[in-house]
Amino acid sequence: MTASTADAGPATARGAGFHGTAKVTLPRILRSEWTKLTSLRSTVWTLLAAIVVTIGFGLLISAITVADFHHSANPDDLKDPVMTSLVGGYFSQIAVGVLGVLLITGEYSTGMIRTSLGAIPHRAPMLAAKAIVFGVTTFVVSLAAILVAFFGGQAILNQIHAGVSIGDPSVVRVLLGGAFFVMTIGLLGIALGTLIRSTGGSIAALLGLIFVVPIVTSFLPGRWGDIQKFIPNNAGGALVTIGDRGSDLLSPLGGFIVLLVWLAVGLGSATFVLLRRDA
Repeated sequence: MTASTADAGPATARGAGFHGTAKVTLPRILRSEWTKLTSLRSTVWTLLAAIVVTIGFGLLISAITVADFHHSANPDDLKDPVMTSLVGGYFSQIAVGVLGVLLITGEYSTGMIRTSLGAIPHRAPMLAAKAIVFGVTTFVVSLAAILVAFFGGQAILNQIHAGVSIGDPSVVRVLLGGAFFVMTIGLLGIALGTLIRSTGGSIAALLGLIFVVPIVTSFLPGRWGDIQKFIPNNAGGALVTIGDRGSDLLSPLGGFIVLLVWLAVGLGSATFVLLRRDA
């Protein structure tokens, strides 16, 4: 028993020394966040749902458009062929946003957040790494789904000679902008989850931002109505609109800048609260 204890002592000391001297670098934190993200079943299923919705709705709406084309009173009224195939992105944002909420509130509910923060001397890098890993993942997955929906949808629309190619003006901007918008909603989910901590409350706030705020701002009188241009949905709409955008949308560059501001304010506020509130 004494020998075992003696043998365990140096080993424990060596283990403690290793952890104490190991540097907590951003690449290591990124690997940790990637491991946590990919080890969750909810991540796989939610991203799969987002992919299915993006592609499925895009192909479905394109097929419906072709079926209704010959019955249209005015064939020239055919909707924007690019957005016809990408309409599923508006639904996939919900899945990605909810996943963003769950990534952070799940850690609070299980107490894992204490372990994460205890292993990292400073809290800000942990949230930054989580945002980077989740942001890159959702952008890549969303872009892949959007590309499949686009090419599939245009192949269907070409039956009535209404399809466009990826080389047409503004098409690449719309494809990249759609993926960036979905990623933005996901990161805002992380920000809300950090600020509110409650899964139910954070999801309610996210859905309110997506669905309720646009309705409320549309009823504001006079110049107050211009506020709706700066909410995430309409800023994202500015990124993915080709042609006439009316008075309700900013320019594509304006929409991109507004989304960046939302990300800066959301994640900045989340970092501020994380640094000053107990886990």
